[in-house]
Amino acid sequence: PLLDATRISDGMIVKLKKVVDTTHRYELEINRLFSSEPYVSHPRNHCAPIYDALDVPGEDHVHVIVMPLLRPFTRPPFETVGEAIDFFHQIFEVSSMVEDSFSF
Repeated sequence: PLLDATRISDGMIVKLKKVVDTTHRYELEINRLFSSEPYVSHPRNHCAPIYDALDVPGEDHVHVIVMPLLRPFTRPPFETVGEAIDFFHQIFEVSSMVEDSFSF
């Protein structure tokens, strides 16, 4: 579940995402890793950064990730084969960074 919100401190529009540890075991951990150094400044890191991760009171395994509001990858649509290839190249770059960083 996603929700748009306005960050009170600076008026920035953000996206709130509910993450349940029991369903998505490593999502918060991976997001925190790729939003911190040295990964956040790595040229192969194409992940949206997280600004904050909030714990939900009374729900031990539920968190809310605060991140920038981004548009879906399909908007604007790919206009050339090269754009689509670049998109998949970026996904595989991040995938290889995850494999290098975690031993599941």
